[in-house]
Amino acid sequence: MRRAKLLTTLLGVVTVWPIAGIALWSIHRTVVDLADPCANWEDTSGDQTFVAAIGPDDVCRAVTIHYGSKRRAAVIAAFVPGGMLAASCLAVIGLVLSRRRLVLAGASGMFAATIVGFSIAPVTLIVGIALLFIARRVKFESDAVTA
Repeated sequence: MRRAKLLTTLLGVVTVWPIAGIALWSIHRTVVDLADPCANWEDTSGDQTFVAAIGPDDVCRAVTIHYGSKRRAAVIAAFVPGGMLAASCLAVIGLVLSRRRLVLAGASGMFAATIVGFSIAPVTLIVGIALLFIARRVKFESDAVTA
């Protein structure tokens, strides 16, 4: 029984690892961009033209221009890759604790990420389907005690 649970948990970790890695990378990139002192954040709501100039005594060698506000970038990073990371963690915690509903909640989170994460939608869809199949292998805690 322990071997089957360990195998199921390992299978789940391997399944969600690509999504968790992509989510961590995306959050890291957003945090680096938000902390960059040479980045300019422009609000695209108005019809403004922005020109970036670097002087000879300027500390920045290059200026990065982001169209949108810092707040918008932080909110998107919190919900999209943050949601994928939360769904991955929820599924793994459900596998470790033998809680089928937590694994199903993680799979639901993956399906929700499929709707908003256009570039990696096929990966999140495949991981969500895989988590549904893995959830079938999870025994309820009460079943494990009586067996």
